[in-house]
Amino acid sequence: MLKNIKVILFILTFWALIVPFCRAQTTIVDVRLHGGGTQSFEIADNGKLYFQNDYLFIEDGLNLPYSIPVSSIQKLTFAYIAGTQEIEAAGYKLYPNPASSFLKIFSQDNDLNHYQIFSSDGRMVLKGICRNDESVDIHTLPRGLYLVKVNDKTFKITKL
Repeated sequence: MLKNIKVILFILTFWALIVPFCRAQTTIVDVRLHGGGTQSFEIADNGKLYFQNDYLFIEDGLNLPYSIPVSSIQKLTFAYIAGTQEIEAAGYKLYPNPASSFLKIFSQDNDLNHYQIFSSDGRMVLKGICRNDESVDIHTLPRGLYLVKVNDKTFKITKL
């Protein structure tokens, strides 16, 4: 257990020193638990990650803080998104890209947007209708590249 804590502290120290130079807007933290599960957190610029009283606290900057006992953590993994893009084409916007939990769609011409999301092997994995700037939940999709067809336009996104 002491070895795990030392590894976690090393990773956090490395993270604290490198992030300011990366100018990351969003940090993705994956917490692998000894029981085999994994929890993922998106931490915004105003979020925090810290240890206190044998717990790891994660404040993502949007929701209530999460706490995880250090003894249940097997591994922490960090990924940095240097920036997010909006994909714009002929009156449409999809954002953020890359995305991890949600995708927003905007169309100048339509208040309702019919969307279909296709995996890189061509299978349709998600479809629905959303209003402009309404969140489309994609957190259950595996990481990878996807094609998103909105009304009659097609866009490429990356799911983290």
